[in-house]
Amino acid sequence: MDGLLPGPIRGELLGAEQLAERVAAVARGQRLAVVQRRRAQLLARLTETRRILEEAHARLAEVAADEVDVGPAGDWLLDNFHVVREHILEVHESLPRGYYRELPELASGPLAGYPRVYELTITLVSHAEARVDEENIDLVLTAFQRVAPL
Repeated sequence: MDGLLPGPIRGELLGAEQLAERVAAVARGQRLAVVQRRRAQLLARLTETRRILEEAHARLAEVAADEVDVGPAGDWLLDNFHVVREHILEVHESLPRGYYRELPELASGPLAGYPRVYELTITLVSHAEARVDEENIDLVLTAFQRVAPL
């Protein structure tokens, strides 16, 4: 799998209580690596995601120029791609490799080598229909830290 997770992040929509239970299970199941690896897999995944989005944007722009209906999601990406790109760049600037290396990383499972907080983030995004807000973040952090400190 060369360090990158395939495909989009998807999961069953969960209510607050079920999401808290799922996050607690994630906290119980995580095993941290004793020695930190030096590959920034999350940053590599972000770079690959940026490439995919840039390619999708270019294709959408090309067909939209021919007045082909690209649908609501396509319209959204065409209208908001500059915002998406800014956020990707912001993550790269806010999470340089040196800082990334300080994050505790997972020792096993499909996310081995990724920061443990990434699994927590994937759990939130996949089970809340990508709705990330202060209330959901607080719920997830509280549920996780009932089991293990971050």
